[in-house]
Amino acid sequence: MTIAITNVRIWDAGRAQPVAGTVEIADGLIRAVHEGAGAANGAAEVIDGGGATLMPGLVDGHGHLSFPPPSSPKGTDNQPPEETVLATVLNARTMLDAGFTGVIGAGSPKLRAEIVVRNEIEAGHFPGPRLLASSPTLTTTGGLNDTREMHQGIVPMGLIVDGAEECRRAVRLCFREGAEVIKANISGDDFFPRPAGRTTTMTEAEVAAICETALSLGLAITCHTRSALSMKLAVRHGAQIINHADFADEEALDLMEAARDRIFVAPTLGFIKLTQTEAPALIGQQTVSRMRLDDCMEHNVRTHTELRKRGIRHLIGGDYGVKWLPAGTQARDIALFVEHYGYSPTEALACATRNGALALRAAAPVADCPDGLVKAGARADLILVDGDPTRDVSLLQRREAIVAVMCRGRFHRRPPAPSRAGAGRTGETN
Repeated sequence: MTIAITNVRIWDAGRAQPVAGTVEIADGLIRAVHEGAGAANGAAEVIDGGGATLMPGLVDGHGHLSFPPPSSPKGTDNQPPEETVLATVLNARTMLDAGFTGVIGAGSPKLRAEIVVRNEIEAGHFPGPRLLASSPTLTTTGGLNDTREMHQGIVPMGLIVDGAEECRRAVRLCFREGAEVIKANISGDDFFPRPAGRTTTMTEAEVAAICETALSLGLAITCHTRSALSMKLAVRHGAQIINHADFADEEALDLMEAARDRIFVAPTLGFIKLTQTEAPALIGQQTVSRMRLDDCMEHNVRTHTELRKRGIRHLIGGDYGVKWLPAGTQARDIALFVEHYGYSPTEALACATRNGALALRAAAPVADCPDGLVKAGARADLILVDGDPTRDVSLLQRREAIVAVMCRGRFHRRPPAPSRAGAGRTGETN
């Protein structure tokens, strides 16, 4: 069946501004795009878009769908597998409701949590975005996410790997169980007491073993890298997604620029900024002050402003899912990219749409990946927004402004009818 969405303003990263038109969709693909007053060409269903903006769905390039546990008294580090899977299911739907039609996993607290939820989404049993399922974070003894204590038998959220052979075995295990993305914690993080963000906790031999094994098995690699050395190791050994990258030096910047056609960078700016402004009321000012966020923010903005100038492809998202950054609010990053990195609104929107789709394709080079564009032949992962996000990117932060969501050519939420899309009526959810 062909669906024609008429009376919309069409925008994607290939257009400087929205243009009026009609979009036809069939068999999960955009069949045709008519600019101006194009006819629906005998479509089986015609939907009046009410003058809203039709654009590609958003993509979170650093997703943690398993955060937080919905009702467990235990922290995320030690949550049982049942709560982990339930959180992943609930957050997957929340992300789709918010207009995110793609998520690249960046570390699951339990090995099979994202894998089984991905499988159920693809089977049509749960609503959710296209999900590239991640391994747990691979980390070393004493590295980030090694939360074990000698006097307690805690199972940490990371897979502990010491030495190249353990690294290879962990990657093979995750591959066997169905992960598509391998997450490696190469550096520490100032958000935790230790190790610090400028500390590199993996050796080059360990990073090389992880990357070599993952690439040989066709898996994507996403790396936690705050220190300059950790960035260099990740880029040199073939990682596709570099996360954080706060404390880059000139050599790290040059390496990323040289690899700009291969890599994507997720700066996770929202987590830094919003932890500064919104976390103190929830976790206490003393805890937030210990994180040295002013220093991290200063270096993050400096690094990523420079990377923007050098043509590095940025992704939005990262570490959302905690109390002060709930799942589904990742679109806040778009406005922060404009405010702090010097992106124009349309450039920041391109980070959230086209760059995210390209990262999904690079991580899982299969036919059924989104294109991040509104053009004939592209996958129909689309959202309908009441208003013009190219003039006001904050619209995407408002659930009520996203009046329709389509993923894989099927409506998750249909636009309200028969009145104008933005009239305040709630659309049907399929």
